[in-house]
Amino acid sequence: MPIPESRRVPLGRMLREVLAVVSTPANLAHRMSKQVSPIGKSVADDIKESLEDPEFRAEYERLAPYEELARIVIMRRATLGLTQAELAARMGTTASAISRIESGQHATSAQTLKKLGDAFGGRAVVGFEFGPAKHPERELIAL
Repeated sequence: MPIPESRRVPLGRMLREVLAVVSTPANLAHRMSKQVSPIGKSVADDIKESLEDPEFRAEYERLAPYEELARIVIMRRATLGLTQAELAARMGTTASAISRIESGQHATSAQTLKKLGDAFGGRAVVGFEFGPAKHPERELIAL
């Protein structure tokens, strides 16, 4: 079930604004936790409060991996000084496809992850974890 419009955090717009003044991922996390909304509540406090709603929590947890991927793509693209159109050209896709990935609201296929890795000069790695969360056994493959 989607998050009600009134409770959504506009991730794409917020990340673009934050990236304009942030140079490292550590600074990004710190600044986001201190960012204050127009109604006087920090983004972190608003999310914490919203997580008490079971519907919001379920959607937040469902989207978490896509948002993490979005942050990685945005930061790597910024580090390389690429526009969405330039990254899209490297991948043989469109800027709107990159925008969808960076929105953090959509699943991304293994094929697209491989293209992203290639376009960034790296490798996409996927796999599974088994056993306890503190010391899991991992089985990974490079796409």
